[in-house]
Amino acid sequence: MVQPDPDPKPTAAADSEPVAEEAVDEKAVDGKAVDEQAVDEEEAEPKPDPEKARSTVDRLMWTSAWLTVMVGVFLLSGMLQAEGGYNVLGWLGAVVAILGLLALIAAYAACALNRITLRTKVLGSADLFQASTLVVAIVVICGLLVPSNNTAALAILLPWAVTYWLHGLTKGSTT
Repeated sequence: MVQPDPDPKPTAAADSEPVAEEAVDEKAVDGKAVDEQAVDEEEAEPKPDPEKARSTVDRLMWTSAWLTVMVGVFLLSGMLQAEGGYNVLGWLGAVVAILGLLALIAAYAACALNRITLRTKVLGSADLFQASTLVVAIVVICGLLVPSNNTAALAILLPWAVTYWLHGLTKGSTT
């Protein structure tokens, strides 16, 4: 038994009739004829909000500071839980790593409080980000000298990566 098609195909005669809505492609905005597609594109583009961008940068700097604090806690807890004693090189590495972490925490917190920026010149032509990169390298090397805790020393690379990304977002001065 053959059943009829519930949606019959339109005939050519039905397509030949003009529809009033199709004929009107433009709409008037403030007295001017504007293409509807152009209006939709303008509404779709979000406008940058400098205040929101600044607050996002501040939050990411606080995140870097807190991640650095956590790295310090992990480094100290690993040292305290170690059963064996450290040699002189291990203790020297631990002390220098902790001092470097404190310096990084202070720098990241100062950036989050808008006291300085990652592009602030600190030593000659070197900016804060370049100096912090040197401190991160020293912390990693000294943290690796601590025999029981290599993971905490390498974890400092995460907050540094966040600041590396933030440093790349802003353009440096050409002077």
